[in-house]
Amino acid sequence: MAKNHLSAGRSSGPNAALTDAEMKCLTMVAEGKRVLDICNLLLLSEIEVESLLASAEAKLGARNRLHAVSMAMLTGQIDLGHSSKPE
Repeated sequence: MAKNHLSAGRSSGPNAALTDAEMKCLTMVAEGKRVLDICNLLLLSEIEVESLLASAEAKLGARNRLHAVSMAMLTGQIDLGHSSKPE
């Protein structure tokens, strides 16, 4: 199983920086990928992906996943011009 990135440096609020994993997950959501697709691409469990997305929503002060994607794009934290595929 992949390393757990969920507990490290968790702060919330609109000024909290997103982790790389949170940005990857939000970018994939923006590209139309489902949670299970993201799990397979990042080799994470469904619980880990859901937790990363929930953490990103909280950090951005978003009301839902779509709002989180929108806010992350508007603030330049995710960019759809770059590939979300893991290296």
